[in-house]
Amino acid sequence: MNTTQLGLRIVLLAVIWHIIMEYFLWKHHGRKEDRNISRYADEIPEGRLLWCSDGKDGVDRMERYCLFQNLCYSTKFTDFFLKQGSRLNDNHETMPDIFLRREGVINLATVRGVEWFDYLQLPASIVERDEYLFREYRQGNFYMTARMTSGPNIAHDIHDVLMPVFYSLLELSGSSTPDAYEPTHTLLVHGKASDARSTPFRESRALYHAVSKEEPIFVRQLDHLLGDSVTCFENITVGVVSNVSLWYDWGMHGIPQSPLPGPIVTPKHFNDFTMYILRKLQIDTSCSSRGNYAVLFRRKRLRKILNEDVLRRSLARELDLTVIVLSNDDNSISEIIEGLSCAKLVVGMHGALMIMTMFLPRKAVVLEMFPYAINPDNFKVYRRMLELQERDVEYVYWRNMDETRSVLPGKEQSSEFLFHSLSPSEQLQILDNEEVEPKVCCDDPELQFRLFHDTIVDTGEVIDVLRGTRLFEACKNMDVCD
Repeated sequence: MNTTQLGLRIVLLAVIWHIIMEYFLWKHHGRKEDRNISRYADEIPEGRLLWCSDGKDGVDRMERYCLFQNLCYSTKFTDFFLKQGSRLNDNHETMPDIFLRREGVINLATVRGVEWFDYLQLPASIVERDEYLFREYRQGNFYMTARMTSGPNIAHDIHDVLMPVFYSLLELSGSSTPDAYEPTHTLLVHGKASDARSTPFRESRALYHAVSKEEPIFVRQLDHLLGDSVTCFENITVGVVSNVSLWYDWGMHGIPQSPLPGPIVTPKHFNDFTMYILRKLQIDTSCSSRGNYAVLFRRKRLRKILNEDVLRRSLARELDLTVIVLSNDDNSISEIIEGLSCAKLVVGMHGALMIMTMFLPRKAVVLEMFPYAINPDNFKVYRRMLELQERDVEYVYWRNMDETRSVLPGKEQSSEFLFHSLSPSEQLQILDNEEVEPKVCCDDPELQFRLFHDTIVDTGEVIDVLRGTRLFEACKNMDVCD
């Protein structure tokens, strides 16, 4: 094979590869008639920071949100950037190009100072220097927020992201009627594990979609584009517009977690959000044909109820209720919400799924259970939520006080516990403690060790706790309880 033939083969292979990549990107990122797609570097639009809510420098940047035009994301830089045009001095002479990084400009997360938005200012000469495989220009209005946790946690999704996003977009839209509101912005999610295909979003993706005009975009998805690519957004608001719905401090600033003092959130905030989600997910909340039933939350990994079947039978027998089991692993978010919407009782181990009790009907009962050495008074996120909703939902808890009923998870699940990295003396100290003292977020070895133990629930004690609730009063009135 001579040099000419080899060169032709190389060119042919390059053309075929380019066609394959173009087809892949066309198939997975929208057809030409659906979106305005730019193919050449010199078509990447010049970007601008249009305005910020504070209106001037020196105002607390924690409260700032800003509107960008033509903000772009580069897989080469793995960062957002604004393309800057040529700069002229006073003599109308072109000034040298400058590569700038704007850091800590806007607080992206509802937890102050946890996730900052940085971006680059790139001169046109740098942007146009490289050949990009694919570029996409997304028209419309977008809203960027951040997710702070890397693992699956629907409680953080709802409290830290979804409710604030709902009220932020409601404010941006100027709507005063939440019951008729439809999203005006498409959600762009930044931060940890921001990939809709990853495990953390399987349980809450439907909720993210419910608050977004179109399918939410996760920044990590943009990184999966092949080659050096650029995606630009026509108009995008960045920052927390409204945090009125917050009620809990997760302890990320050196103080143990606790309810926020004097929260702004009102029962109406909860009601508007839950009614909106019910409407968007088309949940059937008619209860007349469902009968009386209780919900038992199941966990399949860590903090499991080891005698779940025994507990379920005891609840059914003592309360004369049908008991259905719901979990993130076996049920969609719509199925969970629909199951809760008419339930008389919810029983579950302390965990993220308990936040879904915000969808319970009035006068329901919630029993939250806690593993050995965990004091319920140090973990009030769901108790406080139910109080603030003012829906007359009765909250009670059961706490395992018997260490023999506390079981270390299997070796595969517990191998990553920070407890195992401690010295023998530190491990003994933890084992000797009968209660975990209040801790700050997020990776305390003792808290992790105790909180993730499985439990053999004392069903007799659980029934005794429930005997003091309105459920047994109702049973007595109907003459069906033992």
